[in-house]
Amino acid sequence: MPHGTANNRLRKMIIFHLAKQLRLDVCYHCKYKIETLEEFSVEHKKKWLHVSVEFFWDMENIAFSHLKCNIEDADRTRMHRLGGESNRKIGPPGTAWCSGHQDFLPAKSFYIQKTNWNGLDPYCIDCRRARR
Repeated sequence: MPHGTANNRLRKMIIFHLAKQLRLDVCYHCKYKIETLEEFSVEHKKKWLHVSVEFFWDMENIAFSHLKCNIEDADRTRMHRLGGESNRKIGPPGTAWCSGHQDFLPAKSFYIQKTNWNGLDPYCIDCRRARR
């Protein structure tokens, strides 16, 4: 594992550990307890990008949230800024949109990608392999 990756993981573990000890392990958005390191994220309460770099460094502007809640908030902000609707493709239960096939396929046809809104890669396994 690269040294930078290891350092970043260790820092996240330390922050989450301290947040739990201080009882700050409650999601800024949904107000539910953040249970695991994998769902833990650090975020800014006020958006700083295209606003003010001072908000980025302001410790009073830092909060903790579930990674999913953080990503959903970022998506809503981006859509609002662009003045458009979501471009998410939501199909029948148990399916996901494949950007390669341009169609809904069974969810089991996708690699897991926790940072994506639905937890799945945007391309099915076959399309992902073909792109490589």
